Amino acid sequence: MTTLERYTKFLKGLKLKHFSPVEITRYAERTTGRGVKNELPPAALWPNLVPTLRVLDELRAAIGKPIVLTSIYRGPAYNRAVGGVSGSQHLRNCAIDFQVKGMSPQAVYNRLLDMRRDGKFKGGLGVYATFVHIDTRGVNATWRG
Repeated sequence: MTTLERYTKFLKGLKLKHFSPVEITRYAERTTGRGVKNELPPAALWPNLVPTLRVLDELRAAIGKPIVLTSIYRGPAYNRAVGGVSGSQHLRNCAIDFQVKGMSPQAVYNRLLDMRRDGKFKGGLGVYATFVHIDTRGVNATWRG
């Protein structure tokens, strides 16, 4: 069984309501304009993504709008190539950048701030012009990009 097949099986086992394994694994196939290819996360990091996915699955159920995952795990070379910070939570496989169709990034960010205040997760939230960042690093951090 390939790593992709094992990771897909792991993701299927999470029984997420609103995200398919391919929505998560396809980010590993990205290549920058300079030819730097991303990769699947190492198996030891797979569990790190589970809390973040669960928060987004709950968010999706609450808002009733499609969520598009735009950045998930980044291998070290890919992270450098896309300008990610050296301590990025994407390197730990606990961060997701995403967009919500039909909602502004600020409105999504506000909804996640409420969820975090309600104790649904501890982690980072960043709002940017076109997307929102969420991670479940275990301590709260908030920023605007």
